[in-house]
Amino acid sequence: MKTYFNVAHKVLIFLSLLFCYYISGTNAAELPKLLKATPLSETAIQLQFDGQLEVETAENLDNYRIAPDVQVEYALLDDRLNRVLLLTSPLEVEINYHLTLPNIQTGIVITLPPVNEITFGTGDAVTFSGGLQDTTLHVNEDRKTRNNNAGAEQTLLCNPTGSVFFVVFDLFDAFEDMGIREPTQVLEATITLHVEQYETDAVQTVLFRRVLLPWKEGRGTSTRAEDNELTYNSALHRNLPWNKRPAQAMLSGIDGDTESDYNGSEDVAHRIDGTSEIQGAGKHYTIKSELLTDAVRFWVANPDYNYGYLFALQDGNVPIIFTSKEATDETLRPTLTIRYQTADQREQTLKDN
Repeated sequence: MKTYFNVAHKVLIFLSLLFCYYISGTNAAELPKLLKATPLSETAIQLQFDGQLEVETAENLDNYRIAPDVQVEYALLDDRLNRVLLLTSPLEVEINYHLTLPNIQTGIVITLPPVNEITFGTGDAVTFSGGLQDTTLHVNEDRKTRNNNAGAEQTLLCNPTGSVFFVVFDLFDAFEDMGIREPTQVLEATITLHVEQYETDAVQTVLFRRVLLPWKEGRGTSTRAEDNELTYNSALHRNLPWNKRPAQAMLSGIDGDTESDYNGSEDVAHRIDGTSEIQGAGKHYTIKSELLTDAVRFWVANPDYNYGYLFALQDGNVPIIFTSKEATDETLRPTLTIRYQTADQREQTLKDN
């Protein structure tokens, strides 16, 4: 009888090991190769794989181990299906941690830097898949008829007639998910646009102004704007396109800097947040200014008031055609890049004291 129980016990152990091996092998087979692991903040790590994952596998917490002493509390599969956002217990800056997955024999070292850079948009070079909206608002040549909102096109246009375009990046959940909650952590912000067509050798200047009202993306070049939709003829100046005074003038003392400025009195801020010189097609142009960085800080604190930027031709007489988010080549779409502190310095000071 004793021998029988010993044999049965050994059989149960063998079956248990076989089951564990089967489960581990299944997970390993289902999990594509991990290309890189990027710590985004004290409580967020992004994983990038060489193929698409299934939700059940990607969001199974048992697939992730981080040592020493870091708990994986949540796993979220990105819309692109090849990235996973891990939310964890706090990481310390510049400490080496080891991440292991079922199909990785040795751990990958991850180290949280004090300063990081993140890009919003789409494509392989992008770190976070924050939503992007863009549209061109066309001014008809007579400047009198109702204007069209062209949000389904592969290009964005600004021209001497007064056509402009909008771009907005949705940061609503991104910084909250990453654990970046203080506007002061944002150090610099830049927007990158690709010029697709440019029919002159001369230098022309594009300006950008902060948008102060919600807007819809539009459904095509022939789509008429809807009632109360943010277009040239909306808000207080329903009979004037934005390229004519006083449609671009803000009320006295209002420049879009504070929450109270977003009161529906105007479409866009009177203040110009910056300009960029354009010369030649087939190039990326990176647009930056202190006011753009300030705008992103404001949006981190007030995500409900993020309506993006209007881009218009300030100096020039030839249309400029930019690539929109509808472009087939993802590397040509608009992107927003933010350089930021990965930890709240005020909290760090309290810890040090």
